[in-house]
Amino acid sequence: MIMKMSNREKIMLYILGIILIGIGYYQFIYSVQMEKIDERIQKESQIKQKYNEAMNTIGSMGDRKSDVKILKAKIGDEALPFYPTISEEHIILELDKLLSDSGLKGGIKFDPIVSNSVENSKKEDKSLSESSIQGIVDKYDDVTGKNDNSESNSLNDSNKNTTNANNENFKSNDTKNNNNSSNNTNTSNSSSDNNNSKNSNTTNTNGGNSGSTNVDTSNSKDKGKNTVHYLKCAVSFEGSYDALNKLLNTIGKNEKKIVVNSLNVSEDTLDSIKGTLNLEIYSIPKINDELESYLKWDLKNTYGKSVPFSTGAASGNVQVNNDTNDFVASVRYANSDLPTVMVGKSDDPLKTSYVYGDSDLKEEVEMILTQDGDKYYCKYKTSNGKYPVNYDGLGAEFVPKSNNIVIDVLSQSRISSNDKSELVFKIINKTDKLVNVNVNGDDKSNPRVSVDGNGSNISVNQK
Repeated sequence: MIMKMSNREKIMLYILGIILIGIGYYQFIYSVQMEKIDERIQKESQIKQKYNEAMNTIGSMGDRKSDVKILKAKIGDEALPFYPTISEEHIILELDKLLSDSGLKGGIKFDPIVSNSVENSKKEDKSLSESSIQGIVDKYDDVTGKNDNSESNSLNDSNKNTTNANNENFKSNDTKNNNNSSNNTNTSNSSSDNNNSKNSNTTNTNGGNSGSTNVDTSNSKDKGKNTVHYLKCAVSFEGSYDALNKLLNTIGKNEKKIVVNSLNVSEDTLDSIKGTLNLEIYSIPKINDELESYLKWDLKNTYGKSVPFSTGAASGNVQVNNDTNDFVASVRYANSDLPTVMVGKSDDPLKTSYVYGDSDLKEEVEMILTQDGDKYYCKYKTSNGKYPVNYDGLGAEFVPKSNNIVIDVLSQSRISSNDKSELVFKIINKTDKLVNVNVNGDDKSNPRVSVDGNGSNISVNQK
């Protein structure tokens, strides 16, 4: 018997079928497609993010190139006072020339070249014990009603200050040469106004008492981390005391740093002395072509750097007289391997006072010179750096070398119509001295250097 379905039942079956088809479509087709769409959306978002990062990187390539140029210049300037390698042949010739130019006779003995961490020195401060008479003086002061600022205390303070003078000198020298990482040992009574001899300390005796230094042994964990190649040599000499002073001064002014470790002097005759000068010579790898030019050293060649801002060999194009100028600056074309603008103190062999700027257009430099009593201070900045780092105060103290404050600016002619690099030098002079700005080698038709400041105490000279 065949059952007949009513219209209502048929409608219900149709509805059920539609529901089942919808559920199946959602579960097996729609959901799968939506998952794929979500994955595509996520991939699109990731690709967009990578694209934006790539575009930002491309957009910052100019800044990164400038940072690389500035970093390269800083590394080259910091490494400039050190030898690119230790070559005994070259050092023998150099030391022999120093001896002969100073009027001394002597010989040189080398220790083996070593690669080791730089030794550290440990300082100890010792004070003189009070005089046995001081107690009597104190009782006298109590009886007479004198205060603690009496003459006896002043005398005692003077003795203590005299005793600690060498320790203070030791601290000052050690602080100045902390970056040089060189040994500080005792030397005999000799004076030398040079930056190399800052690494050797002259210890004077006062009443048989003096400060002493002990070599601090490094932890085994620190050994071998920061190593350099260095050579120790002993230079025996004989000659006059003036010749010895001349030698020390010449070492101090030498372009490459030669550390005076210790000095032993004894009287030879009434007019001459003899002794031994212990030296240390350090070398660090260079990122420029200095090693190649150094190893090709030839007795008839010219060595050193005529342009203090260059990291290559001496060119002889521009001579800067560090004896008369206080500051130096340079501006060059943007395609140079070095930053377009550099500013610093002229008597800074380690270039710690240098700031850099790199732009293919105008680079603004601000320099503020301030006087406080009889002391002079400076601070200056570019778009990429400032000196000193704490720019809010008066700045770093400096001593003018002449009656005027002299700034030498080294420029060069433009190489093409697309060469747009310029230096806008803003000088704020708050001192009683005239600021002389000497511009050397600037383009005649389209100058790179423009000086902005107070015209009443700033003079610009084109050379």
